[in-house]
Amino acid sequence: MRVEWAGSGPGLLVTIDRSSGAGLRTQLEDQLRAAIRAGRLAAGEPLPSSRELARTLGLSRGLVQDGYAQLQAEGYLTSRPGSATRVAAGVRATPAPATAVERPTTYAVADFRHGVPDLGMAPREAWAWAVREICRTAPDAAFDYGEAAGQRRLRAVLASYLTRVRAIAATPDDVLICAGMQQALNLVVGALAADGIGAVAFEDPGSGAGLATLPVPVDDDGIDVRALRRSGARAVLVTPAHQWPTGVVLSGPRRLELIAWARECRGFIVEDDYDAEFRYDRDPVGSLQGLAPDCVISRRGGSAGSSRRRDCGPR
Repeated sequence: MRVEWAGSGPGLLVTIDRSSGAGLRTQLEDQLRAAIRAGRLAAGEPLPSSRELARTLGLSRGLVQDGYAQLQAEGYLTSRPGSATRVAAGVRATPAPATAVERPTTYAVADFRHGVPDLGMAPREAWAWAVREICRTAPDAAFDYGEAAGQRRLRAVLASYLTRVRAIAATPDDVLICAGMQQALNLVVGALAADGIGAVAFEDPGSGAGLATLPVPVDDDGIDVRALRRSGARAVLVTPAHQWPTGVVLSGPRRLELIAWARECRGFIVEDDYDAEFRYDRDPVGSLQGLAPDCVISRRGGSAGSSRRRDCGPR
């Protein structure tokens, strides 16, 4: 059974459908809100008395009074003794969203974007199994807020993996879990600024990291450390495993030269160790951080230039 109230303007304002499964008061409140937001009930416009609207819609008067009271509490309606309930003057109509133009669905035969793997190979079944197992076995405390640096068990697994696969010198206490590249860089740049470092050098071609940025050229062996010395910077962002975007690997002698520069100027090397395991022409080269954990901050995550990856790295 459907009953309707049209109000004084064009179009139906409230339709009560007892067969819909939705609560009667919920239907009343939702449709009055929608009419006010759409401007079909203008600011200052009076609403029927609760007795009149209840009779029109076949509802109890108490239900309508409760609905009016809820909308008054939310600021949609106002009411004064001896006066009709009205639409509140401060409520502005929300313009209807533009209708999206439906476009035909197209599917790419091949995706040539850099840094994007075959998305069809995502281990859906393994992930679903892992989520089910965690939800089944995790204690209640696991769903509370954890450590700010990230769950210790996760940091222990990552530290073990990084030590084994990337030759990084790290314990769980050296690993910080971040929500993405931007957060990781914000934390590092903030720490560098607190240490009095106002400029960060970066590889050219490449991308900067915030603060004032100083481009330093890259050759066949990686970043030019002599040019880095001349820049006067005390911090540098590098991609030594395969420089982005040229793909150059920072050579062994150049790595030692870069570490010597950091120690001489009491500076820091921010290592973006993205996709380091993915090599087709040689075995993956170990992390720079393993050579000098005292002056290298290493970030682990997805492809350089992507803002959607998750990151972690020894501090």
